[in-house]
Amino acid sequence: MLYLAAYSLGLALPFLGSALFIEHFRQRVRWFSRWSRLLRAFAGLVLVVMGLMVLTGHMTLFASWMLSTFPVLGRFG
Repeated sequence: MLYLAAYSLGLALPFLGSALFIEHFRQRVRWFSRWSRLLRAFAGLVLVVMGLMVLTGHMTLFASWMLSTFPVLGRFG
């Protein structure tokens, strides 16, 4: 029962937060919509590059480089 309550609370918090700060949220969404096309293109490019890295086996090299450059990332997973 505790897990269900924690899950429900975690699911509800973003909606409750957006209800409390709806005007601020609208301004942020309006600002984000100006950059939407550029951000979508950038996100698509990142996905294509990462897919190619996985396909060619360079993703493991990149992950190893990231861990050696930023050792704190090893604590996250």
